[in-house]
Amino acid sequence: MIKKLFLKPVLAALILSQVIWCTKSAAEEYLFTIHGSNTVGAELAPALAAQFLDNLGAEGIATLPGYHANENRVTGFLPEKGEAVSIYVAAHGSSTGFESLHQNKADIAAASRRAKPDEKALLRGRGNLHSEQSEYVIGIDGLAIIVHPDNPINSLGVSQVARLFAGEITNWQQLGGPDLEVTLLARDKQSGTWDTFKSLVLARQYHLAVGVERFESNEMLSAQVTNKPGAIGFVSLNTIGDAKALLVEDTAGKSLAPTVMNVSTEDYILSRRLYMYIPERFGTNMARSFLDFVVSSSGQSVVSEVGYVAQKIVPRKSDQSTMPDEYLQMIKSFDRLSVNFRFEQGKARLDNKARKDIQRLADYLKNHSASIKLIGFGETNDNSAFSQTLARLRADVVKRQLIRAGVPRKSIMIEGYVPEVARELEVSRLRQIRDRRVEVWVKPTIQIEVNHRQPEASLVAHQNRL
Repeated sequence: MIKKLFLKPVLAALILSQVIWCTKSAAEEYLFTIHGSNTVGAELAPALAAQFLDNLGAEGIATLPGYHANENRVTGFLPEKGEAVSIYVAAHGSSTGFESLHQNKADIAAASRRAKPDEKALLRGRGNLHSEQSEYVIGIDGLAIIVHPDNPINSLGVSQVARLFAGEITNWQQLGGPDLEVTLLARDKQSGTWDTFKSLVLARQYHLAVGVERFESNEMLSAQVTNKPGAIGFVSLNTIGDAKALLVEDTAGKSLAPTVMNVSTEDYILSRRLYMYIPERFGTNMARSFLDFVVSSSGQSVVSEVGYVAQKIVPRKSDQSTMPDEYLQMIKSFDRLSVNFRFEQGKARLDNKARKDIQRLADYLKNHSASIKLIGFGETNDNSAFSQTLARLRADVVKRQLIRAGVPRKSIMIEGYVPEVARELEVSRLRQIRDRRVEVWVKPTIQIEVNHRQPEASLVAHQNRL
């Protein structure tokens, strides 16, 4: 899909660029602007914009350099209107998107983390940024911890990564690797990727070492990691490039790689959501139409093609070999679907992504004959009556929403499960967040064709005997 849009004839692109940049034609129309995250804006947002223009019937679609570095202009020509149209994308970091919304410089803010309380307060006059009408989860990303491909280290714990970036570990030999000095590379302070890393890895316990080289671009950081044998950095899933992505282990011993399955279910400990925001009030119709397209199946296909994890629900292989027998009995003869429903601590209320996932799951079940099992999780290592009840309640919340979306009640089963971790191991905040979920498992049902005339004939024969 993307190749089709970007491999348009070069001549068309040149002509269009001359019209827009040289003549500044009065017929040109700016549809909307997107400011914010480099993770979203470097490649994903332009690809989505190009497909959106294609859906509008535009011809000669091209992505041209913007006014500054890390900016792009996606353009096309609408024959019906007889005019050129443009979508402008500026990718300087998540925080810049919200500031641009506030200053009326952008219609949509792109972010690789959720809007912060102060950003929500900044735009309070235009509605609630965290409302379903304002906040759009456009895809899922895994924050990959990357090293040079020749580094023999394959797995690190979150705390080890934190100590590395805090400057407490300065030689790979301290982790069982070669006698090689550690070189730290990080995203810049405007970046949502940096905000995510700081929140999930450094938390409040560690601070980034002094003098670390910072990058505005994921691609540039990844390229530097492959050029420096002792380097370590963090980037988005689709910008790992030739670097080596490590398995990441939480403090309770669960180690996962940033694979599509682990990221789509958000089981990977450093998974994160990618967002676009539009003011709840005063948002333009064209910008809102674009966001509706982004979360549709067509838009999610673009997300997948670019290299992020789309929110399309499909069966995926899931390794559960380390889980207890009680859990394995629950999922016996069932297949895992690529979605989890997440909840806040002690609560059973669905978030904005979950509400859209309900409809996605309902659509999947309408097209696949299957029974479904929802396994709700309680609070880790809390086997109290409250936690057990909460586990089933979370599953029941999803069940009721699915029934409301048209899924037959009789096809849905629910279970409650309280995860347990060895008491001598610390259960991290990240592990607790990942464990507050409802998993979705399905079992295909066999369709039996019934001859409805046979019972009627039997009934007639029976009546005749009487």
